[in-house]
Amino acid sequence: MMHLILGGRYMGKRAYAESLYGPFKALCDLECDPPEAVEGAEAVLNLQAGVRTLLVRGEDTQAFFAARLDSLRDSVLIGDEVGEGIVPLDAFERRWRDEVGLLYQMLAREAGKVDRVWAGLASRLKG
Repeated sequence: MMHLILGGRYMGKRAYAESLYGPFKALCDLECDPPEAVEGAEAVLNLQAGVRTLLVRGEDTQAFFAARLDSLRDSVLIGDEVGEGIVPLDAFERRWRDEVGLLYQMLAREAGKVDRVWAGLASRLKG
């Protein structure tokens, strides 16, 4: 079952996931791995970085992840909250934040479990 874990940067999301599932053998970190590496990964870190990479490439973020939903059905997906704070002046940065939020909404609809982690404490939002 897909498990989406969201929260602020360095708030304990990965540690929380590993407390539930143990260490991940097939880990994709979108900070350094290409977005295509999500296929077959047990856990995907830094969803927000994958969105940035896809936007820079000129690809449709929603379509990219929608096409891979079946391969993500049993994955743990972890992303940083990027929508709080000051709205950036830069149009690309605003679009990136919008696209991250839209992706999280789509994944939350598809996920069997959704948690928010803040200061190492998890709150179940779904499942």
